[in-house]
Amino acid sequence: MIVEDDVDTLDLMETILHEQGYAVIKVKREIVIAEIAGIKPDLVIIDYMLPFGLGTEICSAIKSNETTKGIPVVMYSANNKIRDLAKQNGADAYIPKPFDLEQLIGLVNRFVKADHKIP
Repeated sequence: MIVEDDVDTLDLMETILHEQGYAVIKVKREIVIAEIAGIKPDLVIIDYMLPFGLGTEICSAIKSNETTKGIPVVMYSANNKIRDLAKQNGADAYIPKPFDLEQLIGLVNRFVKADHKIP
């Protein structure tokens, strides 16, 4: 699952991950933890700055919910000062924006089991 308000970034990340064999759920609006709990994605990738709140708030809510706390969260931002803040709010990893394609793919491969790829 990718939570991003910029359509171009969202589409680029989706394309990259589809090429690697991953199904992607794109989210451009405010999400509720209950939605994540219902979908149970293998990984949530969140931009820090969103028009409906901060990615750290979503990350913290994911990690404090009994049903979703085991879902890995990768946060990214154009502001490198967010790295520590992301970890303080429970992010499992952080990547700077603009993101390096190899780093993005490596993180997804690290957190998502190979047998969860699209056949």
